[in-house]
Amino acid sequence: MTDEEPAPTPADDRSNATTEDETAADESVSFEGLTVSDRVHIVPLGYEYERVTVPAIRMRADRVYLVYHEGDDPAKRPEYYADIREDLRAAGIAVDDDTVCNIFDLYDTLRTVAELIQANREHEVYVNLASGGKVTAIAGMIACMVTGNAEPIYVSAAEYGQDKEVPVAKNVTSVSRLPTYPIQAPSRDPLRLLRYVVEDGPVTKQECIEFAVGAGIDPLAGHSEDDTRGLYRLLDSHLLNSLRDDGYVETFKKGRNKYVEATVEGENTLEAFAYLLDED
Repeated sequence: MTDEEPAPTPADDRSNATTEDETAADESVSFEGLTVSDRVHIVPLGYEYERVTVPAIRMRADRVYLVYHEGDDPAKRPEYYADIREDLRAAGIAVDDDTVCNIFDLYDTLRTVAELIQANREHEVYVNLASGGKVTAIAGMIACMVTGNAEPIYVSAAEYGQDKEVPVAKNVTSVSRLPTYPIQAPSRDPLRLLRYVVEDGPVTKQECIEFAVGAGIDPLAGHSEDDTRGLYRLLDSHLLNSLRDDGYVETFKKGRNKYVEATVEGENTLEAFAYLLDED
């Protein structure tokens, strides 16, 4: 879409709509040995209407995930949320509106968006960075860069207002893909230990070793249990050093024991990336 092209009104644009005959024909076709992907849009909802519907309809989305703020009373949501769902469905787009998160919390939003991206990693996924607020935009961008499985898009409009009783932006002028750069998510094995420390900590380093061996984390799991010094060395080099360097855990000595405790940053990181541990 160029700046000169007039933006469609969602109610009038039905370019993705299908007739009953077309739907029946589609359902009768089988694809053997082929992977057929859908076009999926992930849309955290703020006070937007056209910036939600226009890109999904114009880009011929097959499914849209609407992400609501978990603290909102559904009965008190803006009335135009119902119009969003109606317009999308009228355009032949499946709407998933069961997802909620704290859209004002970066880590919760990051986790939620990343989980949706991963759940649809076999499809063509887009994350709308303009449909919510600043936090959802940052979280959505990070989720795209960490997973590497989604494209972030930004939707510009000609008019912007302040009245939250009506959509903030009007007259969409362009939908742009934003550049992304790879971000390395926490390594899996240190993340497994971090979850143990967050859930059970503070824990001793000996308890960390016992957890790692019991969880089958190499090379500790395959190391001789009689070599205590070797196990402590492997715990530090393979797991703890990276967690400490990233500021996710702190170690301290109490009595004769050395303890490991998660930091606030570690707790937030686990919240954001716990989905990586749920893929087994």
